[in-house]
Amino acid sequence: MAALLALSFAACKEAEPPYVSPVTWDTAQVVIAGAADTARLLVEISDTEARKSYGLMARPSLNPESGMLFTYDSAQAGDRAFWMFRTKMPLDIAFIDSAGAIGRILEMVPCESELYAEACPRYEPSVPYWSALEVNQGWFGRHGIAEGDTVRVETKPGG
Repeated sequence: MAALLALSFAACKEAEPPYVSPVTWDTAQVVIAGAADTARLLVEISDTEARKSYGLMARPSLNPESGMLFTYDSAQAGDRAFWMFRTKMPLDIAFIDSAGAIGRILEMVPCESELYAEACPRYEPSVPYWSALEVNQGWFGRHGIAEGDTVRVETKPGG
C-alpha cells in the first residue's frame, strides 16, 4: 500500500520549470587550434563580477558544444582558484595565457556542500592566466585539446 501511495504522489509531481539564469550573458564563438584538429565552441562570456561570481552555478546541464569563458583585464596569479559551489555538473577548465595558449587543464567535480562555499575543493592552475574556459567534463579530451593549444574568440554571434 505504501508503494502504491508513493507512486501516486510521484505521478502527481509537477515537472521542474526550465532553468532561467538570473544573470544575462553575451556569447561568442571560440576556436581552439589543437595539434590534430580545430574545435569550435559557443561560449557565454563571464566578464563582469556578477557573471564571474554566478558562472554555471545552479544550471542543471550545459549544451554539449557550449562553454563559459571567464575573462580578466590583467593576469591572474596561479593560486587564484576556481571552485564548484552549487554547480551541478562535472566540468573541465582550461586556463589560458595572454597569447591564448592553454597553460593548464583541470577536471572539476560538483561540490557536495550546498551551504558552505568554503567546504568546496579549490582548483588552482599553478600558472598565471588571463582567461579560463569551462566545458562539460571530457570535452577537451574528445576533441584532442591539450595544454599548449591555442584559443581565440572569433565572433560574437549573440553578444
